[in-house]
This record gives sequence, structure tokens and C-alpha cells, in this order.
Amino acid sequence: MKLKKMLSLALGIAMGFTCAVSNVEAGNIDTYKALLEKKTYTIRYVDITPEPRATNKDKIYMHGRNTMEKSQSHFAMNKQAEYIVVANGDNRYEEMGYGNIKQCRLIKDGETYHFAKQEINNGLFDIWGTKKGVVVAVPVNNMAMSMYGDAFGGAAMTRYLNAIMPNDYKSKDMPSFRYVSSGTLKNGLSYEDYNSSNGNIFEAVRYYFDAGKLVKIAAVQYWTNAAGVMEGTKTILKVNEFSPTPDMTYLELPKGVEDKTKREKKDEE
Repeated sequence: MKLKKMLSLALGIAMGFTCAVSNVEAGNIDTYKALLEKKTYTIRYVDITPEPRATNKDKIYMHGRNTMEKSQSHFAMNKQAEYIVVANGDNRYEEMGYGNIKQCRLIKDGETYHFAKQEINNGLFDIWGTKKGVVVAVPVNNMAMSMYGDAFGGAAMTRYLNAIMPNDYKSKDMPSFRYVSSGTLKNGLSYEDYNSSNGNIFEAVRYYFDAGKLVKIAAVQYWTNAAGVMEGTKTILKVNEFSPTPDMTYLELPKGVEDKTKREKKDEE
């Protein structure tokens, strides 16, 4: 697979690294770093990364025999996953979904709820935990959280938001990212570039801003495999919202859901 287009961003950042290396981090991203450190935010984003293509052709024809004909469809274009992340201190909510199906995790008061939501009408959902309409909490896995840091729905966003954080906020296997350069594009968007080099793997990430507002994250990784051939991956995340105000409605269990968690009763004094 040709990597020229996929790696152009990384190579551009690498070139910028040779002429504009700085230990001072750029200004726009610091606003979001502060929100992450404070743990007060609402984030809505879409992973718009296309799947790798299996051929060099842009499109193929797929004809089914069950009346579900697909004409001129992109070969391996994945469905766009939509995410919501809300935090207010240690209480947080993560949601990931395709279409009307959402997988959810609510961390509240030291407990974790896992459940799924299925939209059955505009804004109306069926909730599935241990069964329909019933959820049971488990204790928060504090060891995992201390080892891996905060999660932000998908693995890609988790990686590239943690990339801008100090090292003591990150998982042990997370490399250090270094600010490289910043600038403004012809379309009016500004950007800030970071990269890391960890052994045989080079990684670059670019944060795009519209009047200081984070609107997109694009990143690439590339390496040379055992056969001496260059390989790589890319990520594109569209940020629809990154606000400093937690949407508190997500930090409560959905209405009508029964919580059947068994809790030890505290002895009365």
C-alpha cells in the first residue's frame, strides 16, 4: 500500500522538527490541557478515520442477492463512530455508538456502571444493563485508572489527548510527545504539531484550531518492518465540542433505570 499521502503530515512535522524544535508548548492546546487536568469538560467527537484500502482503486461495485445492493461504495470505509465524554472531577461518562446503538460507561461515587442504549424513537432509549432497564454497579478499578490514566471513549482520542498531558498523567507505555511547531493554513485554521520517536516508531500528531477552538486531530505512525518495508497508520478525529462545562445530565443514570447494586449498609452511629 502506498503511504505517500498518509505520511505527508508526519514527514512535514518531521521536517519542522529540524528547524523549529522548542520545549515551550504552544498556546491553544494549553487551554484544553487545563480542562483535562481539572477534569471538567464535555467532549463530543467523531472518528472519521477511513479503513485502509485493500486495493489501489477508489471504488468498487458490490452486488448482493438479498436486495441490499451497494453501488459505487467505498471499499473498506468504516462506519463513523460517535463519542461523548463528560467529566466532573472523579465522576465521568463515556459513550460510543454507531447509529442508534450506544455503549456507555458511567463512573459515579466510586462505582462503575456499564450499559447499552438503543434509540427507539427521537430521544427515547431502551437501556440494557444486566437486563432491560436494570443496571448493577461494580467498584471502580482504581489500579487500572492509575496505570493507564483517563480514557476518552476511543483508543485514538485517549492517546492523543493524553499526548498533551504531563508524563505523570500517562500510562507507563505512553511515549513523551514534544511540541514541534505551529502555523496557519490557507483555509484559516491554525495548527500545533507534536511528535515522538520511540525506538523504531515515529509518531506525529497535529491539532487543528478554528479561532482557538479545537476542531480536529490528525495523527500518523510509521515504522519499518522486519522486511525493511515502511508501514504506517493514520487517525482523523473531528471534534464537535470541547467545552469547559460538564453536561450533568450524563452523570446520572438514565431515567426509569433500576439500580440493583447490592451495597453494604453502613453501621449507624
